[in-house]
Amino acid sequence: MFEKTKHSAVSDQEPITLPGASRAMRNVPAASSAHCTAHVVLGDGVGQRAQAESWLELSALFVLNAIPNVVAIQEQVRFFYGWKPEEQSQHVFDIIATLRDGRKIGFTVKPEARLVSGRFLEEMQEVSWWAVEKGFVDEVRLITERDIDSTDLRNAKVLAAVREADPEADALALSFIDGLPEGAGQSLRRLTIDIGMQGRGYRALLRLIRNGMLRPMSRGLIGPEMVVARTDARPEDLTVGDTHVASADELIAA
Repeated sequence: MFEKTKHSAVSDQEPITLPGASRAMRNVPAASSAHCTAHVVLGDGVGQRAQAESWLELSALFVLNAIPNVVAIQEQVRFFYGWKPEEQSQHVFDIIATLRDGRKIGFTVKPEARLVSGRFLEEMQEVSWWAVEKGFVDEVRLITERDIDSTDLRNAKVLAAVREADPEADALALSFIDGLPEGAGQSLRRLTIDIGMQGRGYRALLRLIRNGMLRPMSRGLIGPEMVVARTDARPEDLTVGDTHVASADELIAA
């Protein structure tokens, strides 16, 4: 029989912090026989839970989460509009993204098959006018399956998986890339070996890609052989016009 000690292995561990609650104003069904429903943890650090009512919505959440100047994402956001206060119409935005400069973009996510009749687009024209007129958002955009690139989606999932900081590894990785000449490329494998922390160093490098301080030298899937270069950007410098953000915005139909 084991005797309990004053300091058990469990008590010596760091306390566990759960992800923040979803900010959705409307909960998606727990399950559906007709389409995918999903729950995911996004953001930085311990992260925040988010809900999606389709695979397309989930993909859009991943892609937006990977854009450096998107500082907040809220899903399933109710918006009321109309001329008569007592007879308001309602629209639920699938996603609202807040950018670093304070602008808010409302996203509606729909498969192209739902757009054929034109009824939904006609409805969204009215919703968009009211949403901008009332200052609810600064812009409304539509995302369909054509706007989700498989490479960007896969990379976004990789970056989402390394959201939790590792202060020691992150500081060491940053010191190594600060010593690289701007524009000089190194593979993630070579940088990981130089850092000397194995998997922790590799994940720290991925976080530097996530916040825009490292950039891929060419388009492709993130992996050990990817060649990256240092940028002069720091998180507080990234704006809507940043090249990384602009390329991501091309995936989203205006």
